Amino acid sequence: MICVFASRDKEIFSSVEQALIKNHMDIEWIESGKKLLSLLSNPTDKKIGLVIIDGNLPDENARDLVEQVIMQAPMTNCVATSALSPEDFHESFEGLGVLMQLPLKPNAQDAQNLVTHLNKILGMNA
Repeated sequence: MICVFASRDKEIFSSVEQALIKNHMDIEWIESGKKLLSLLSNPTDKKIGLVIIDGNLPDENARDLVEQVIMQAPMTNCVATSALSPEDFHESFEGLGVLMQLPLKPNAQDAQNLVTHLNKILGMNA
C-alpha cells in the first residue's frame, strides 16, 4: 500500500515517514494539492491507501483538499496537519472522514499513533 505525502517539507514528516516504512508502506511525495489530485485522477496498479496533507501547502487549504480527495477517491484514508485545536479541527473537518489530525510538526509519538490507528482501521497488526 502507498502513502502519499502532499508536502514540500519532507523534514517535518521524517518520523512519520519512517514509522510508515516500518509498517510496510511505500512512500511517495507530491509537493502540491494540484499534483495530488492529478495523481489520484490517473489511477495505476498501485493502491494509494493513505494521503497525508500538509496544512501549509501553498496552493490549497487542507480542508478543501481533503474534500476533493474524497470526491475523487472515496476509499482513501486522509490525514491532515493543522494548528487548530482538536475541537475546532473536528468541527471544520466533520463529515469528511478524516482519519486523524496531526500537529504541524509531528513527532515520533504522533507517528506511532497514526500507525496504530491506521492498523486498527485496516485490520492489521502493528
